[in-house]
This record gives sequence, C-alpha cells and structure tokens, in this order.
Amino acid sequence: MDISVYFSPGGIRIAMGSFSKGTIVLKRLITVPTERDAIIGGVITNDRALKKALADTWKHNMLPKKNIRLTVDGGAVLLKPMTVPITGEKNLESIIRGEFSDVENADDLLIDYAVDEPALKDGGASVFAFAAGREFIGSYVDLFSEIKCGIKSINTAQNCCISYMKFTGAADGRTCILASADGNVLLLLLFVNGKYSFSSRVRLFSESGTREYAEEICAAVSSMIQFHKAQRYGTELRDIFFCGLGEDHAEVFHAAESAFESLKISDLPIPVGCITRRGNGISAEDAESMSDYIYCLGNLISL
Repeated sequence: MDISVYFSPGGIRIAMGSFSKGTIVLKRLITVPTERDAIIGGVITNDRALKKALADTWKHNMLPKKNIRLTVDGGAVLLKPMTVPITGEKNLESIIRGEFSDVENADDLLIDYAVDEPALKDGGASVFAFAAGREFIGSYVDLFSEIKCGIKSINTAQNCCISYMKFTGAADGRTCILASADGNVLLLLLFVNGKYSFSSRVRLFSESGTREYAEEICAAVSSMIQFHKAQRYGTELRDIFFCGLGEDHAEVFHAAESAFESLKISDLPIPVGCITRRGNGISAEDAESMSDYIYCLGNLISL
C-alpha cells in the first residue's frame, strides 16, 4: 500500500492506495488543513507548521512511514518533452541535463524523466524530462525525514496529470485542455491528438467562490486556446476538462459554458470501473471529491 502526498495551497492531500492490474484501489483520502501561506508556489515558507501538520496526521491516522509517493509542483519544476536516442542511463541523463543548460544554476538541478513512447517509428524514444533545484526538492525530503518517514518516489503535478489522462483514456484521439484548479493556482495542459503538447501554470488572484474567480479561470483557458490556434497543429480543439474546482464548480462551469459555447465542457472522468474503494466501490460523492486529489491519484499509477 502506497501513500501518495501532495502539498496543496489549501492543505496537504493524501491518498492511500495501490495500483494493480490496471486498477487504482483506494483505501483512504485525507485532506489536512495547514496554516495560510505555509507553502507558496510550491516553495515551503513555513517548514515548522508543515512538519507539525505532517507529524500530527501520521500519528492520528496511524499511517505507514514508508512507501510515500510525493508530488511536487511550482515554478521551480521544469518540464520538456524530448526525443532521445536509445542509450544507457548515464548518457541519457547527460543528454537531458544538456537541455536545461541555459537554466540559472543548471549545475544544481536534479534531473529525471518519464518515458512517453519507448520506441518511435523513426527511431529513439519520446520522454518527458524534468528538472528542479536540489534545494527545492531537499526542503520536502527534510520534512519527511524529520518525522522519520521515507520517500519512495518524487513525481511532478504535470506528469501525474499526463499519467491520469493516459490511464483513463480521457485524451485518447482528442485535442483538448485539462484545467486543474488548486486554490489560487491553475495548471493547464494541452493535448493534441491524444498526446501531451504543452502546459502552463497561472496564479489566480480573485477570491475563490466569486464570479471574478471563475472569469479568471476562463481567461487562462482562453489564452491556452489561442496558443493552440497560433501553433497551427491542424487539429480542432473540442474538449475542456476541469478538475479540482470544489465549491467553485457550478460558477466556473456556468462561466465556461458561456465563454466557450462551441466546446464541450465537462469534468475530468473518474472511471468507476478503474478506480475502486476497497469494500464499497465509488459513489457520486466520491467522484466529486476525488477530483481534488488528481495529483495524488496520478502518482499511484504505474503504466
């Protein structure tokens, strides 16, 4: 059983579960409130408050102290889709590191990648290359180390979304946008003909639950639509999927349906047949709440 953890601006999200035979089996979903601005843009600004929240959560819920899958996000997390030759691990890391050589303090970056397609028709493979500062990642590792918990793996919010879209087939053959709201942060991913193409992260300044908040989200989505048009992919964008809206769901959907009349507006699919709760399956309430745990769910998936 794995513990998938993501530090949201609104609190710590935890999904306890496993992935087996193409199915996510969920045991628990937990949200732990944290002090305001304890984490800003993915950067830990109040480690003492977060450490206490983690320690109390692990003690109160009697959570295992190993097999923790951490998801990170923020401007410090960099992503580049790449086509790479079939080569050894060390050579591949060197190639990927070279792609981030123009980044400030490039020598201090931690590098990783996820395989998209292991064998392309024209040779090589396509991967998603990731980079983040050693200090940025180290701040999270230290939090868990101080409460005597071991991190099994570290993933990124973008890659968790990509994994989830592949797993559910939500983007299969589609040119679409995934808009994942997380408090005052909106993560947008563009898929072209079912393949991830581009992502952007937008800071939201309006108060949650207001019309202005919904309009701000729609303005960010509109910018992504314009980006798609400017790239001249030769595909028609038809779908916009939303997740993580919580109590803002109705307001955002109303604004989106008015702003994008020609597009299909829908929730990100939560497939009952592929995600089960041990003992009782999925209810409508589960599906709505699981939308807030998209990064945690995506990080449980092994494709």
